[in-house]
Amino acid sequence: MTTGGRILRRAAIVLFGLVLASCGLPREGPSYSELTAPPEPDSLGFELVSVTPDVVAMTRVDERAGFAINFVDMPVLRTSTIAVGDVLSVTVWENTVEGLLNPAGVGATPLPQSKVDANGFIFIPYVGRIKAAGRTLHQLRSAIRAELDKRTPNVQVDVFPVEAGGRLISVQGLVNAPGLYPIESATTRLLAMLAQAGGVKEDPQTIRVRLRRGTLTGEISLADLYDDPANNIPLRSGDAIILEKDRRIFTALGAIQGPQLIPFPRRNISLIEALGLVGGLKDSTSDPTGIFVFRVEPAEIARRMLPGMEITGPTRVAYIFDMTQPGGMFLGRDFGMRDGDTLFVTQAPYVQWLKILQGISPLISFGGSVRSIGNF
Repeated sequence: MTTGGRILRRAAIVLFGLVLASCGLPREGPSYSELTAPPEPDSLGFELVSVTPDVVAMTRVDERAGFAINFVDMPVLRTSTIAVGDVLSVTVWENTVEGLLNPAGVGATPLPQSKVDANGFIFIPYVGRIKAAGRTLHQLRSAIRAELDKRTPNVQVDVFPVEAGGRLISVQGLVNAPGLYPIESATTRLLAMLAQAGGVKEDPQTIRVRLRRGTLTGEISLADLYDDPANNIPLRSGDAIILEKDRRIFTALGAIQGPQLIPFPRRNISLIEALGLVGGLKDSTSDPTGIFVFRVEPAEIARRMLPGMEITGPTRVAYIFDMTQPGGMFLGRDFGMRDGDTLFVTQAPYVQWLKILQGISPLISFGGSVRSIGNF
């Protein structure tokens, strides 16, 4: 056998070996046939579901959110009443030469600013501790005047709010002017308070609003706050409002432009929009008949979708889409992505063969060159 013949024979043996080992070539993930094959007994099982209009309807989840009833049903805070922590300024006028608070003569006597203590009281000279919290400014003036009238005639009293420290809330995160703000007559509700803090910095579609009130927490998207007036809830002293980026994400893998971790750009996105966010399919390698969405479905959805199966808890499901079928694009448009989903695009079957041919082409070229030399 000539040298060229021996080399060609070896190349054939190598080719046969590469064909047998083609599943070991580098690739983005499992193939369509591997994902749709019956599972091995010891494998991590999942349910394979071909997406139909009925499946789309059964898996649809309304991503709109609202605050719990214990936030919504709160009455609007009365800003006209004095609250614990408020700072007040009290001035007393006496119509007598030798006044109780102003012995030098008739005139105004400004008293030191008073902060309403934890029990709701302030201190007034010659009166002592007097209840302030829960009263209007007019009611507190009258109460102080009634006590002073017992000691000095024709007294006049005025009370001015200096600082609404008893109705402060915190606004933090993606607002233009974060800080502490008092609840005033114009800012008793959430939207008005966000406006007071300068509005949001980024696209409202990507922002979540979290409100903490003691041990209670409520969270919605800013779009939900804009869309539903019921979510414009009354505020309470001590509330903390935090605006932050939407934390929901999905993962994209396989025959796409590259593995990516994608944040949700708005409240609801479809599979078609998710493919657009990752740059679409790769014409040279993607298999449009094998687009998968891997998800852990709640038991109630899994039971509807998989009747007859005994389902007691969250269920792993692989949804499969064939974009070459009539209506495939519409199914992808209607199928909603959810937080934690994994989008996987399988590789076209011929891609592995191309890799094999690319691997042996140098051997074939070299063998042909040697044979040419041997025939020289």
